[in-house]
Amino acid sequence: MSAMELPLFPLSGIVMPEGIMPLRLFERRYIDMVTGCMRNGTGFGICLIQEGREAGQPAEPYPLGTEVRIVDFDQGADGLLHITARGEREFRLLSYAANDSQLLIGEVELREPPAVTAMAPDFELLAQKLELILRYVEADIVYPDKRLDDADWVCHRLLELLPLTPPARFELLQMDSNRERLETLAGLQIEIADR
Repeated sequence: MSAMELPLFPLSGIVMPEGIMPLRLFERRYIDMVTGCMRNGTGFGICLIQEGREAGQPAEPYPLGTEVRIVDFDQGADGLLHITARGEREFRLLSYAANDSQLLIGEVELREPPAVTAMAPDFELLAQKLELILRYVEADIVYPDKRLDDADWVCHRLLELLPLTPPARFELLQMDSNRERLETLAGLQIEIADR
């Protein structure tokens, strides 16, 4: 696949294809980025922070991310711009540099979508745990169509929502298939209390 340019938003969390990420924007570089994306009908890239912080100086991103599209926006009661981004496609970050406004612009190569993963019995337990996690987050993130019988959907939501360290999350992101990711997640001792 050929390379393309994307503005980047390094964050402490991730979004995967079909995932939903609400964002509150207050830095001028990101407000300008969103304005440009909406005017041009384009997306931007969300990458996990490897070094640095979300605000202030540009953070160093891990070399994998997801292209997202803005699906909703408004001015919140706090006066900030609130957007909802939806994950589209995973990418590999080839290079990046900060522009004059300190916005990172990356040269990215889209990753091939993984082969469809069958819902194995081990993965059904992960789907049950995801169902509990989704109850905890539904005040902020709502999935009207919870596809708990879709192994790829379950994998992506767990990668987004589990409280993993950035290096552990990146290790999972590097894997070439959702099957491998799910097998690794199934080996973790994930305890979730029902509420």
